[in-house]
Amino acid sequence: RCTYCDWGSAIAAKVTKFDVDRLYQEVNWFSDNKIEFLFCCDANFGMLKRDVDISRYMVDVAQVSGYPQAFSVQNTKNATERAYETQKTLSDGGLNKGVTLSLQSVNQEALKNIKRENISLETYFELQRRFTEDGVETYSDMILALPGETYETFVQGISSIIETGQHNRIQFNNLSILPNAEMADPAYLEEFGMKAIESEIINIHGSRESDDDVAEFQQLIVATRAMPLEDWQRVRAACWMTAFLYFDKLFQMPLILAFEHSSASYRDLFEAFMDVNADDYPVVGEIRDFFISEARSIQNGGAEYVYSSDWLGIYWPADEYMYIQLTVENKLAAFFDEAAALLGKTLEKYSCSLPEGALEDAVKVNQALLKQPLIADDTSVETRYDVVRYCENIRRGIRSPLQPQPTSVIMERSKAYYDDLNKWCQEIVWWGNKKGAYLYSNNVLEKQLSGHF
Repeated sequence: RCTYCDWGSAIAAKVTKFDVDRLYQEVNWFSDNKIEFLFCCDANFGMLKRDVDISRYMVDVAQVSGYPQAFSVQNTKNATERAYETQKTLSDGGLNKGVTLSLQSVNQEALKNIKRENISLETYFELQRRFTEDGVETYSDMILALPGETYETFVQGISSIIETGQHNRIQFNNLSILPNAEMADPAYLEEFGMKAIESEIINIHGSRESDDDVAEFQQLIVATRAMPLEDWQRVRAACWMTAFLYFDKLFQMPLILAFEHSSASYRDLFEAFMDVNADDYPVVGEIRDFFISEARSIQNGGAEYVYSSDWLGIYWPADEYMYIQLTVENKLAAFFDEAAALLGKTLEKYSCSLPEGALEDAVKVNQALLKQPLIADDTSVETRYDVVRYCENIRRGIRSPLQPQPTSVIMERSKAYYDDLNKWCQEIVWWGNKKGAYLYSNNVLEKQLSGHF
């Protein structure tokens, strides 16, 4: 019954089932016609017991014929065990390319206002924990500016989701009004002081096919009574900053160490980058200012994404655009220098138990792991602590002590060499983003200490 959603607004609690034999015949048709990707238009896949059987049948067919290769579903909202079983079946069979956990918000008032309060947040966090333990990637959805959501509750929600184990990706979606959804009612919009602007619909990584294309428009919410215009700008920019630093993996390792060994929350760490003095940290300040400027542009009717005629001629999410720009302008080294200094300065405000040299190790490794074009030689980084293994364990939901272990981290750059900028933009920045594939594969070799050591 979500008020922003048109999926179930006409039927509420009614569920209609197709005959299962018909569905199996469709699976066979997909297989026979070599259909690679399927999107399942079921708002609650896994709700019914037969959904597990459908998943198993699809996996069996795919393992024989090679098709389909991916089956994207929308999870049931409360049936934890069945949702887990269906997704685990698809994942083990190679059809699940990542599980979407659509939280939308963790603020109870906002959830009540959108009639989603009956969906248990504990269900999502439990699924996230179990999938993480099993090595199944998950993605969490959040929607900006739901009625009742404030700057405080939203950014705290981001922090909470990461702290409960979401290290792969949060997808931050802008709120748009669908014509037949309950939220489109003028009385509803008035009740929550929701400000809508007309915005041309531009798809992520989309492009205009030709000048003859017919433009389509949406009503985009850019402020509410609880989240005024300036707060919306800051939230939107904070989402891009979080994605850039953490989920794009540019600075995730140092942030993990900082959070795990200090009293700072992830919110504290991200806001340090938002509140930066651009005179002291010009590159970080440039990134922050760009995100704020893009948020303001959206509020004035601009596109949700950033167009580049130089980089594939498509519209990029602002965080991806900034990664490309820093690479092209050779500013990544300066960014890492500033980010390391800023993080170290920030941690001085909180009780911190990081051993000397550990943060420096994490910054060095994270920088060297970042995939870049026109670099073909393998390289290695010497560390004093096992920071790579430590961060991998955290991402898997395993907490183990950071060990003082001299280590060589070997980056296999030759296996991901790109001699063409556009190809790198497409395969790494675009295709690799959701998978978090911005980092080189690596081997970690512990140095054995000998003799009297």
